[in-house]
Amino acid sequence: MKNKKQNTATETWEIMQCAKESLGATSLQKIFSRGQTQINRYCSTPINEDHQRNPFDRLHLLFTLLDEAGERELVIAALNHLSRSVGCRTQDTTEFTPDKVTVAEECLDDYPEKVELDRLININASPEIVRRQGEQTCREIMETVTSYEMHNAEQNKK
Repeated sequence: MKNKKQNTATETWEIMQCAKESLGATSLQKIFSRGQTQINRYCSTPINEDHQRNPFDRLHLLFTLLDEAGERELVIAALNHLSRSVGCRTQDTTEFTPDKVTVAEECLDDYPEKVELDRLININASPEIVRRQGEQTCREIMETVTSYEMHNAEQNKK
């Protein structure tokens, strides 16, 4: 087994270069069904005139366009699929913003998501679909918690 080395790659071409160093050019050729020259282009710095967008750049563009088209959940599903190979999942890093006026309305807003989660479980839906719905349910609940915290903070000021 190889010793772990410090990974300093931050740009997609650097990631491709590290992958080439770790797995070898032949492995990348097989994975991407591309020749040696194309793999080298993927791994080259953008200042090199022979550089071409690599698969990471293309996925980033795809995900950006899908998100702009209102397909955020599809992007999240794709990212979760990719990250499954290392046992990870995506997680929202944004603050939860309540979308209802009152805490009571936020509470009521939780029910449809929870009911849908239970329905998916009862029909034996795919575990990935159930997990995504569970995550959506948790987001709705966190909106309620945030609404309650904001309301409580306002009450304590009085």
